Amino acid sequence: MTRYFLKRFLLTLPALWLVLTLVFLMIHIVPGDPVEQMLGEGAAPGQVSQLRHSLGLDLPLHSQYGHYLRQLVRGDLGQSFKFQAPVRRIIFERYPATPRVCLPLIAEDKSPIVPSVFSLSSAWHFQTSLWARC
Repeated sequence: MTRYFLKRFLLTLPALWLVLTLVFLMIHIVPGDPVEQMLGEGAAPGQVSQLRHSLGLDLPLHSQYGHYLRQLVRGDLGQSFKFQAPVRRIIFERYPATPRVCLPLIAEDKSPIVPSVFSLSSAWHFQTSLWARC
């Protein structure tokens, strides 16, 4: 049994690496400059270069990728630009009920039933919703 779990864990690692790499690349492929989005279009060039340096966006892509992976391994998800707080703290503050709701459903193997009930309920009450009046 231990051998089975070890094999499954080792097969998960390449998939996890692929997902992390795709997320990193998608963030860099998106058009636009995140620094200009944060500071606005009328920001001074000195401010732009200072923020770009503090975020590490002036480094080569492979250095940024290595920094990204090192931070993820340490559990550091970075800083939220919108809330000016650590992302990890925001996640733990905003989703405290998730384990209390999901774990009992998974443990009792009722996880497929709950979405089915919600979808049937929403379909049944669709006629009285705001969407039906539009």
